[in-house]
Amino acid sequence: MSHSHSFLSWPFDLAINTAVFTTRQAMEGLEPVREVYHDRDGDWQFLCGTSMATEDLKVVCLGCVIEADPTIGELSEMPPGWCATRHGPGGEWIQEPYADDEDED
Repeated sequence: MSHSHSFLSWPFDLAINTAVFTTRQAMEGLEPVREVYHDRDGDWQFLCGTSMATEDLKVVCLGCVIEADPTIGELSEMPPGWCATRHGPGGEWIQEPYADDEDED
């Protein structure tokens, strides 16, 4: 199914339709995005911090995530291997590098 987004200003240097990972709760407005990961392989994850259950995980386009929460655009320049967290909507994003399983080998 095709859909489109229209933004006056696009903050990312990725295509609007870039596939990203998120949760059902974040996309349905039940929970805000509280954790963002820019993986070393270039993938992005926009998580609510309440569920990692398989049935709650979704792959959506980046435009859908930004449309649901435009403040995520503040993280557009976060480098790979970094994450950002906040307590809730409107909260300040705290960015820092993160260690993943590959770093522990």
